[in-house]
Amino acid sequence: MSRIISILTLIVTCLFYGPVFAVQIETFYGIVDIEEPVLIELIESPAFQRLKHIHQYGVAYYTTHREEYTRYDHCLGVFLLLRAKNCSLKEQIAGLLHDVSHTIFSHVGDWIFHRQNQEIDYQDFTHSDYLEGSGLGEILRKYGYTCEELQPLQKYFPALEQPLPTLCADRIDYNIQGAFYQGFITYEEALRIFHEIQFVDGAWISNEYELLKKLVRYSIFMSQDCWGSGTEYILSMWLAAAIIRGIDIGIFTIEDVRFGIDQEIWDRLLVLNDPLIQKNMHMIMNYSDYHCLVSAEEADLVIISKFRGIDPLVIVDGKRVRLTTTDPILAEDFYTAKDRMAKGWAIKLHEPALQH
Repeated sequence: MSRIISILTLIVTCLFYGPVFAVQIETFYGIVDIEEPVLIELIESPAFQRLKHIHQYGVAYYTTHREEYTRYDHCLGVFLLLRAKNCSLKEQIAGLLHDVSHTIFSHVGDWIFHRQNQEIDYQDFTHSDYLEGSGLGEILRKYGYTCEELQPLQKYFPALEQPLPTLCADRIDYNIQGAFYQGFITYEEALRIFHEIQFVDGAWISNEYELLKKLVRYSIFMSQDCWGSGTEYILSMWLAAAIIRGIDIGIFTIEDVRFGIDQEIWDRLLVLNDPLIQKNMHMIMNYSDYHCLVSAEEADLVIISKFRGIDPLVIVDGKRVRLTTTDPILAEDFYTAKDRMAKGWAIKLHEPALQH
């Protein structure tokens, strides 16, 4: 009976959407064959292909973290993880599209649209609207989905999204890929984590304790050195101010911010003959000369950023516990970093000398 249903489903799919064929997609974890027409159309759409040109770490790509790691790589990684663990097609689609609404330079959009330090990031706040404006909504409706039902929220997609410090598909992928690029794990170790981890009874569980510890240490490092560092905060602030200035003088539009690509905007900013833009780009390119960490009393501003350290669930004596409870040294490092970031980064700013 199940085979008859499968054959009927294939016939109906072919009648409505054309013949089914497999498309090979290259991902960080290997090549995957995709037959579902909805996935093929979404991946091949201009809106999704744009993510090849949106760097995962935003302005950090041009300054502190030059990894060739894009939102395209990340979204495919999240999608493939959900697919490999037999999550529903709807959750796979949600994972595939969860970051498609990122602006140029990723979280710099939070600054441009005044959502820095907000509970909901800009790309999540505008996700449904972006799907509509980018043409992805039309593809989704063709296959019976709505933009609203594909919001990447935990209540709809628990494998995709979970609150910190718990693992979720989103967090698993950007820690695996990031840890590989930073040298915390080898490629073989990355694949081992990917294949071994499972989503069981609403939680991601793995027995690879030592490999998970490497991911935790990577998340601690990146929380302080990139994702939530004082330097990245300042760089994003300066870059956002340059882009806003470009909008004010008619060089850029809001559509450029929402639908453009990093390198094109970056190249234009570098050559624009505007004093404020030139000043900010100079400070970004020479960032270490124009800010430093100081005591709170000396600071021009104190920056408090989200700590994105992960603390996976593992099984010990038949019970689920946090990984840090199994390793006192790891726990100390984890909570020391969390407390450090909660106190904030005290920053002193230095104005560039005027050029004559």
